[in-house]
Amino acid sequence: MDGHRDARAQRPDPTTTASCLWAALHGLITLRQDRPSFPWPPLENLVRTLVEAHLAAAG
Repeated sequence: MDGHRDARAQRPDPTTTASCLWAALHGLITLRQDRPSFPWPPLENLVRTLVEAHLAAAG
């Protein structure tokens, strides 16, 4: 089998990747609103970490 075809088959679908990232960000914001007394790190740090980790996993 063609090596390039194998690599393409293993890449995540961009729509699925974007949908997962959207859901994760939505969950983060919802939790922060719902649990304001939780000792949340700064929002900027949480968003950066979430996006970087998600994109690294989607690779």
